[in-house]
Amino acid sequence: MKIFLLVLTLLQPAPIGSSNQKFSWDQSAVDLAEAQAFTYTYYPDGSETGIVFPVVTCTGTVSPFTCSTPIPAFTPGVHNITITAKNLAGESDKSAPFVFAFVVTPGKPTNIRIGG
Repeated sequence: MKIFLLVLTLLQPAPIGSSNQKFSWDQSAVDLAEAQAFTYTYYPDGSETGIVFPVVTCTGTVSPFTCSTPIPAFTPGVHNITITAKNLAGESDKSAPFVFAFVVTPGKPTNIRIGG
């Protein structure tokens, strides 16, 4: 029986809003190929229905490996997620909740002119 460890390593609460930010976590596995082969699912805001992260990249040379994925769209405000790892043997328990604030900054002003 293999035991998988999933630990979120982001600080809480984290303001998130940039399109280039990612969720990152530590994932234990036999090797990097196994960590990369897992299906990672997130459960937003206490939902019982999970959503599979479409792209997850794991890196490192020894377990636990660092895995990351682009942050999916959220409405502005405070949210939380839990994450699971899944393979053919089943799905792991949910991680501890990670709480973050999703913020949207306004776009830059354009077409500046004198007018009334």
